[in-house]
Amino acid sequence: MDRDTALNKIRKCLALAGSSNPHEAAAAMRQAQKLMREHNVSETDVSLADVCEKGIKAPSNRISMWQSKLARSVADAFGCEIYYSRHTKLGITRMHRATDVVFIGVGASAEVASYAFDVLLRQATRDRAIHIAAQSKKIKQRTKTARGDAFAIAWVIAVQAQLDKFVGNPAAEQLLVTYMQTHHADLGTFEPVARHVNRHVRDDSFVSGHLAGKQARLDRAVSASAPVPQIKSEV
Repeated sequence: MDRDTALNKIRKCLALAGSSNPHEAAAAMRQAQKLMREHNVSETDVSLADVCEKGIKAPSNRISMWQSKLARSVADAFGCEIYYSRHTKLGITRMHRATDVVFIGVGASAEVASYAFDVLLRQATRDRAIHIAAQSKKIKQRTKTARGDAFAIAWVIAVQAQLDKFVGNPAAEQLLVTYMQTHHADLGTFEPVARHVNRHVRDDSFVSGHLAGKQARLDRAVSASAPVPQIKSEV
């Protein structure tokens, strides 16, 4: 039995240890303790098994300021941490570099956050492209890109105001801190690309972006266990 299999069995035994049947509960606890001794598993290891990671491919290797801000906003809304994973993948003819945005959360949080990020990213990318296409053909591409990023930053700020903030859970927050220290203690620093800094960026890009971002549809669905913010897209 490998360690992951043992962890899953231990978690199931601990769940049964909460049974109202005292004999069943005692037997489950003894089995959990036995497995923990055999596989050198601590209580912290069992707790950390509840933490999951979910990565989603970034649009490009150069993460822009607005994309980073969107990822951070979604992570905060769902009580997650994030990091960026750069790696090399084998393409059809050659190797190429890729970047993933990885959400880390307790239970299903990471899965839901990655989905929400994907939905919002597609909406923001679409609206940004429309704004860029509306710019004069006489201006430089660099200026168009800067205006597009300024638009997108304001878009994200507008959406950020609509996201239901995650209700802090001290136990879950500490669990994520411990997980990051245990599994990702060697993470380096990350600096997104600030392309919106351009002397030709006008206020109307920010205004238009904010108005477009307010059109994102954010609905709240309540599950049997906890309220989960859900994001609907027309894309």
